[in-house]
Amino acid sequence: MFDRILNTDYYKSLFQTFSENVEFNSSLLPISIFNKINLSFIQKAISKSAGFDIIIKVPKYFYKILDEIYSNLYLYIANVQFYENYMNPEFKLDELVVRKIGKKNRKYKVVGINERNITLVEQKKESLKDLNGPAKLYVDRKNIIKEFVPIKRPLKKGSLNNFLQLFSSLNGLDINEDYFPTKFDLVTVFVGSKKMFENFRNISIHNANLYNSIPCYYINRDGKESDTLGISPLLYFVPSYRIAYQQIIQNKIRVCNVVLFDDGFDELQQIISDQSIYGFRIIGICTTPIEKRASSIKYWEWHKEEIKLIDSL
Repeated sequence: MFDRILNTDYYKSLFQTFSENVEFNSSLLPISIFNKINLSFIQKAISKSAGFDIIIKVPKYFYKILDEIYSNLYLYIANVQFYENYMNPEFKLDELVVRKIGKKNRKYKVVGINERNITLVEQKKESLKDLNGPAKLYVDRKNIIKEFVPIKRPLKKGSLNNFLQLFSSLNGLDINEDYFPTKFDLVTVFVGSKKMFENFRNISIHNANLYNSIPCYYINRDGKESDTLGISPLLYFVPSYRIAYQQIIQNKIRVCNVVLFDDGFDELQQIISDQSIYGFRIIGICTTPIEKRASSIKYWEWHKEEIKLIDSL
């Protein structure tokens, strides 16, 4: 082990492998060489062609490193999910939409769809309705993705802007021209403490923060949901895997990754059992040893000497 620790070329090789990956270079958050190596492992783990399950152990008390990997992994997984859900959009009857540009507080309801147009009716408060009835818009089906996005409920101030700015920066998209998915068929579930989730409010990104830029539902132990933006969730964050199973998986929501943020490892055997049925990938970041290791999961354990060496590169 210590031969490997002292092998500087070994870690330089890991870093070079990471830096050659264009996807990671678009990350908008600060990230150390050490965590770039960790993300390179996870990038390989969730690849479609040769993926695998992995748990990475980081020594306790490396708080800055842990916060950094949590926030960067949250952002990276979100963008992978965004890309995988990037498909030809379908607007449905009765769903609510808002403009991508302009007055986003104006909500419209889809009331008609034909081969050429989609008909929208503005949804006004009772006190604001005029005698002529609500305004109707007839939008060309080819152009609607340039102007509107579906929502689940009234949006929080600036939340759609945060979402559009973030994912346009990560993917080189034009907010005025390109399609931005706001309905997601594939999601990732994160298992961790609420304190960890709330800490994303302190991670600045663009002119906003990580918490208010990614559509995510938090589900507490009583099953109560709260969301960050007001559009369908790209991610879920839960305090235990049991909640994820009861509230997400059993409701036939397609989960492609279960990510454990230093929590949920006491449920690992159940997670592995369910994986054989639902086919999701298992990713874990932990600070304490795993008592019962599974042969199906790769383990990587970092030592503090290694981290210090990598920091000196």
